Amino acid sequence: MRKPVNEVEQTEGYYRRYGEAVHRRCLRLLGDEALAWDSTQEVFLRVHANLKPLRAAGSPLSWLLTVTDRQCFSVLRRRRTEASLALTRLAPLPEVIASPEAVLERLLVDADLVRRVLAHCPEDVQRVVAHRFIDELEQEQIAALLDVSRKTVQRKLQAFFDTARRLLDVAPRLEPRKGTAPA
Repeated sequence: MRKPVNEVEQTEGYYRRYGEAVHRRCLRLLGDEALAWDSTQEVFLRVHANLKPLRAAGSPLSWLLTVTDRQCFSVLRRRRTEASLALTRLAPLPEVIASPEAVLERLLVDADLVRRVLAHCPEDVQRVVAHRFIDELEQEQIAALLDVSRKTVQRKLQAFFDTARRLLDVAPRLEPRKGTAPA
């Protein structure tokens, strides 16, 4: 095999040798085939622009995987920011500074957003949340309708809020809930 003479051939050589490993890493981190291919291309654009440091690296694969991780984390941060901005546009402006729970509840009033979060919840939680946010029933009414205790309704709503907080990347409440011991 002849030695590559120009930068394009060198970049192509790195792609042939490490392209599959970089793509697998992108796919594992991003979980989306199209984003993984886009990120793989971005990584090799960086390779082309930084051939000298890559050649000087002790392990080209290690250097490439570091660049891959940074690229993928950047994509994930950008996606999270875009999702947060979209949610901010959906949320009404608070008149006063509210607790994270109040902010989250305002966000979840939007029925479409509720449905998106509900897709990640078990059926019993879905029923309670649908009655609360879509039918706009109070907790006591939901408990009577489903023949469960009010405490069960509260637990199901809390499970929903926890799922929503995780999916929407909203900070948890800072003060402990009533009746819970500090950690």
